[in-house]
This record gives sequence, C-alpha cells and structure tokens, in this order.
Amino acid sequence: MKLSGIYFLHPSATPYKRISVVYTIAMIILCCSVMPAAFAHPFGNLPGQNNAGIFRAAVVKIDITPDQPKMLLGYNARQSTGVHDRIYHRIVILNDGTTEFCLVSSDICVISPSEYDHLASLLYQQLGIAPENFWWTLTHTHSAPEVGLPGLPEVFMGERYKHPVDTAYTHFVEQKIIEGIKQARKQLVKAKLGVGWGHSNANMNRRAIDVNGKAGLGMNPDGAIDKKIGLIRIDKEDGTPLALISNYAIHGTALGAPNLKISGDVPGIVSEYVEEKLGVPMLFINGAAGNIAPIYSTYPNPGAAHLSQFRVLLGDKILEANKRIAATTGKVQLFTGKFIIETPRKADLGWPSDLGSYTRNIGDGKNVVRLPVGFLKINHDIAIWSLPVELFCEISNEIRDKSPYPYTFYYGYTNGWLGYLPTADEFKYGGYEVETVSPYTTEAEADVIEGVMNYLQGELRTKISADRVSVNRPSLIVPGVTGVLELTAEKGKGIGPDIKYMPEWKAFGWFRNKDRIEWEIAPREEKEYAVILEWSVSNEDAGKSFILESSKDRIIGEVGKSGSWETFASEKIGVMKLKPGKQKIIFKPYKDFDPKQALLDVRKIILVPVGQK
Repeated sequence: MKLSGIYFLHPSATPYKRISVVYTIAMIILCCSVMPAAFAHPFGNLPGQNNAGIFRAAVVKIDITPDQPKMLLGYNARQSTGVHDRIYHRIVILNDGTTEFCLVSSDICVISPSEYDHLASLLYQQLGIAPENFWWTLTHTHSAPEVGLPGLPEVFMGERYKHPVDTAYTHFVEQKIIEGIKQARKQLVKAKLGVGWGHSNANMNRRAIDVNGKAGLGMNPDGAIDKKIGLIRIDKEDGTPLALISNYAIHGTALGAPNLKISGDVPGIVSEYVEEKLGVPMLFINGAAGNIAPIYSTYPNPGAAHLSQFRVLLGDKILEANKRIAATTGKVQLFTGKFIIETPRKADLGWPSDLGSYTRNIGDGKNVVRLPVGFLKINHDIAIWSLPVELFCEISNEIRDKSPYPYTFYYGYTNGWLGYLPTADEFKYGGYEVETVSPYTTEAEADVIEGVMNYLQGELRTKISADRVSVNRPSLIVPGVTGVLELTAEKGKGIGPDIKYMPEWKAFGWFRNKDRIEWEIAPREEKEYAVILEWSVSNEDAGKSFILESSKDRIIGEVGKSGSWETFASEKIGVMKLKPGKQKIIFKPYKDFDPKQALLDVRKIILVPVGQK
C-alpha cells in the first residue's frame, strides 16, 4: 500500500493531534508491510508485489571444437584437417521472476528443425524449459562440423550427404548445451538490461545480376542491404558488464570451400575480438542474411579472406554502439509467443521424413510449409522475432520499419533451417537462393509480413504487465498436442488452513503441514511421465520432504534449494505412471515439520511423456 506523504490538518490542531495522525499513518504503513496478504510471503525475503519482477541473468561460454577431423557443413562435402579458431556455444539465460528465457548462439552452419525439436524435448523433460522459451540460433559459419540429420538440405543437395550422420559429435553438442544451461541457472545474478543500435559496412548484397537478368552469387553494391547492428547489453546490478547480444546480418562465408580448417568465420572472429575488449561473452545473432555476404567472400584461407580485418569492420562498430548504450534498467518483463505461418510449397518438391510436422497436404496435390515464428517481447519497447530460414533482408527491413516497437530485431537461423525465403520480386532473377535451395513460392513474402505484423500489432501488444496478475481458476488439465500435462498453480486447487494463491507470482505459497494442492487431469493413455517441479524456497526452509501422488503411482522427494523465495528453479523430480482418464494429482508435505516454517512455493508441475521426441 502506498500512502501520500502530505497530510491535511486544520491549523488549530494541537501538536498531540498532529503527532497522533502521523503515528497512526505510520502504523498503517507498518501493518500493511507485514500483513500476510496474497502478495506477500511470511518467510525469509518477502517476495511481495513491490519485490516482484526481480530481473536476473547469467551467461556461459562452452567450447565445442572437435578434437578430430569432422565433415564440414556449407559448400561441397569435405572433411576438416585442423582448427584455425575454436568454436563455441554461448548461452544467456534471462529470468524476470516469472518467465525464464534461454538463448543459445552456436558456431554452427545450420541444423534440421527436427534436431532442435529433439533437444527442446530433452530440455523440457530434464529442466522444464518450455520450447517457446528456448531459442537455438546459429551463427551460420560454413567452416564448422555437421550436427544431426541433414533435413531439408538433403532434398536440395543430396550429393553432399552420402556419408553417415555423426551421432557422436551431435550428442556432444547437445549435452554441452544442456550442461551449459544447468551451469547458467546456478550463476543467475541480479541484472540490468540496455538496448541500442549500431551500423557497420562489413556486409554487401550478394545477388549479382548479369546482363541477361539472371542472379548469381557475387557482389551487388546496389542491392538491398541491412547494415544495422541491434544490441542488447546485460549488466550486473552494480553496472559492470555481464554479456552482450549483437544482431547483424552477414553470411559466415569469408572462408570458401577450399578452406578445411574449422573456424567460426566472421561471426566467430568478431565475437572473440569483442570479448577480449569487454571481458564478457558476446552472443553473435545472425539476421536476415539470405542475400547478404561479407565484403570479402569465399576466399581459400584466412589471410586471403582478410578475416582479421572484420575485427575493425564489424567488431569496433559493435564496441562503439555498446558505448552509446547509456541507460539500463533492472525492471524487466519478458513475454514469449509462437505461431505457425502456412505458405505454399513448391510443386513436385520432395520432403524429408524427419520434418513431417513442418508441412501439410491441403488437397489437390498441393502442400504448404509450416513455418514456426518465435517472439520475445522485452518490456514495451523491444520485440524480437525469429524464423528457421535464410530470410532476404528486404522482408525483415520492412517489418522493422512498420513495427510499433522502436527496437525490433530479427533473429535468423533459429531453431532449424527450412531453406531460403526470398522476396517475391527476386523470383524473376532466379539464381541459387531461389531455384536451388528454396521450398517457397512468390506468396511467401506476403504471408510472412502479414503474419508477423498482425502478431506484433495484435497479440504481442496485449501482453502487458496486467498479464502477471493471474487468476486461480481450478480446471481440468488435458494434454496438449505433444502429450504434455502442465499443472500450473493457476489451474490447481489449494486446500488447507494456510496455503494461498499468490497472483503476482503465479504460485501457491504459505504452504505448511496441513496444506496440499490438487489438480484434475485427464491423460489420454497409460504412460510414464518425466515430472518437473518449478518451485522456490529460502535456503533455510529447504530440505523438507514432499509427496506427489496419483491413483496409480507416487514420487517422494526432498525440496531442494532455489536460492530464495523470489528465485524459482526447475528440476526433474522423478518418473510417474499415469492411467488414462480423469483423475486427481495431489502434492503435499510427506512428513510434519515446524508449523512456523513453510514447505515451498509451487508455480507448476510439468508431466512430459517419457521418450517423447
């Protein structure tokens, strides 16, 4: 409760009366500050309404350079003979107290969306991270090893994929991301966020038009381009830097097919340079680089490619833009979203079996591509959208220009690769990006612009602070299309003398001996489920035992430390068998404990079918 500091008293009021009024108001404020309302917590740090929205962040950098020769992706099939510069995963976790968002930037060329789906499923099962809150974006270096199944490239360029899939390296890459996210979660600190723009001339349109009106891979200084650098800086609470996220459109092709040394190419060299100057990791996020190349392209070795010069051409420009970010804020709210754009697929085009969920037959022999678009909104001025494609820059430029958000960024090569997506006008020029490696028609540009703009101007704009004050409405929980059952506090029923639903935290708190939560669920079939608990607790109150039980099975566990009442953590607590049909799931203390203490705060329990891909 906030009260005005101005008190209107009649001039004739005695000093005693004045003192009494001020004392009474002070007591009201004091009582309100300690009153056990739905927005406050009685134990440890008080995560009341005024403390909600504590923004925390962490960054981890993990080496994924192989120690033996690997098949390189990009250009023709070829095997590495050594290492020019090392390649990495760079992982940032952003957590505003309600939403956790994980962004991974990897020095890899492309992956199939099925590879992303597989890893996202593992993260959901093991850590409870919803797929829409996990983005895996690739720098698009053409001098890094292949990862996972070829996916759509095998349809376009099957001659490059006659060798077996490197399952060992793929598993290594996946596990390093999982380990990195676990590590980052342990390193979360209070943070601040700033945003800004920069400019660099390190890139150029690569659709060179010949006298016959045909496009070829080359240099086109008159062609469409995007030279903007989009920056997000994360600082620690004391203002010292924690991480930088840099968004710039450029192919990772300074090194050409003759190069057999593993390299992060331009994105990797620039990232290492900026990190050396700032002393913190930088995530390089590629943009709409479908028709954009580095100004030095496809040279046989790093010297000929002027690779080191990109430290000045792009790296110094990132550093200059970073210096211009003068304001940061610790008041950060994150909102994520996702929807599918369906656009016609080229006629008579084959489709890989691992990507069945990314296409659909609409009858009469016609098919559509199902493009997943991801969105991240940060406060009211930053909107980031992503696609698993090589987008032509004119499309992202137009969306940025029309967007209601002053900072609108496009993250390309994110969560897979579904080919090049050109503008409608570029189809008349043909060329590699249009004729060879694109599954789309001239309708794709309009479908993407319309779909993304509708979301930016509609659903994303409605995601405002009021979303955080949720309502507890116990209701039947049924599995989604993936079979996952999400038992949120909003849909559960708190039963007992002390338990309360805390809207600002979307969680049940004040959880003592005689309290429990019940959910009604309706699984479709008998299955085993990996069970992930999302909870918070002070270190002093951690360690008490709990039980989660259904009519068929139960899990007994111990409440682990999350760091504080304001800090929510997620962890797999076991595996549970469920029978099909309507039933109850109950979460409660397993043993009695000091009635002055609490068990935990529960935000959700996620049940993921075991073995789900």
